[in-house]
Formats: sequence, structure tokens, C-alpha cells
Amino acid sequence: GDCHIKGGYVLGAPTFTVKLACVSFYKNLEKGLPAGSGLFCVVDAVTGAPLAVMQENRFMTDLRTGAAGAVALKYTTHATDDLTVGFIGAGAIARNMARAAKAVRPHMTGVVYAKQGAEEFAMEMSEELGVEFQIATSAAGLCAQSNAIFT
Repeated sequence: GDCHIKGGYVLGAPTFTVKLACVSFYKNLEKGLPAGSGLFCVVDAVTGAPLAVMQENRFMTDLRTGAAGAVALKYTTHATDDLTVGFIGAGAIARNMARAAKAVRPHMTGVVYAKQGAEEFAMEMSEELGVEFQIATSAAGLCAQSNAIFT
């Protein structure tokens, strides 16, 4: 597997955060363990004292990725656009991106292409978000139908 250590600080903020992400430990799946894990350490920017250590195992990462997609969608599209958002892939990140996209573009429609899970994704996201999701038969077809695409 791989280990990534990342830090973030906004000038003037009272805290900074360090993230440790361990990914691609695929042999863990045979043991019933996740292939990746991670933790965040929130630190006081003045004293250097740790304020919180959170084991997140992708939960916050997936939320953050969805939120980043929504920020991009908000600033690259117009609220008045007839917007179809494409999703290549139907996993946890795609679900969070769909939720976040709906938050910034409530009148969007969606289209999904995935090798596995597209039907379930379309049905569940349509029901949860109250917007139409179609299933594309190819990535090229999805691209032809979409104004914005998340991969």
C-alpha cells in the first residue's frame, strides 16, 4: 500500500490539520478489513497542541471530494442553466458528489455510467434527491448528454 501525509493551514486560522492516508492495502480485503484508512489531526496553530485526532476511513475524504465538486459546479455553471451532470462511476464518492451537486444546482438532472452499479445508483439517487437520473450505455454517451462531468 501507500501512505500519504498532507497538511493544510489557512493564514490566520486558529488551527491547522494534518491528514495521514493509507491506501491500496488490497490484501486487507481478504481479512475483512478496508483497503484504506486515514486519520486527521487538528492542531492549535498557536501552541502546537493537538486538539482532535479523528479516524475517518474515507468518510470525511468522500464528503470533501463531493464538496469540492460542488464548488467547481457552482462557479463553472449558472443557476439558470438546464444542467445535466454526468457521473462516471457509481461508488461512494459519486454519491457524495451527486448530493453536493444537488445542493448547489437544485434543478439539475443526472446521468451515470459505471461498469457496475449504475442502475442502483440512478434509482437510489433519484429517490433520495428528487431529481431524474438516466443511465448511459457508454462513457462517450454520458459525455454527449452532460454539461458537467464528475469522474
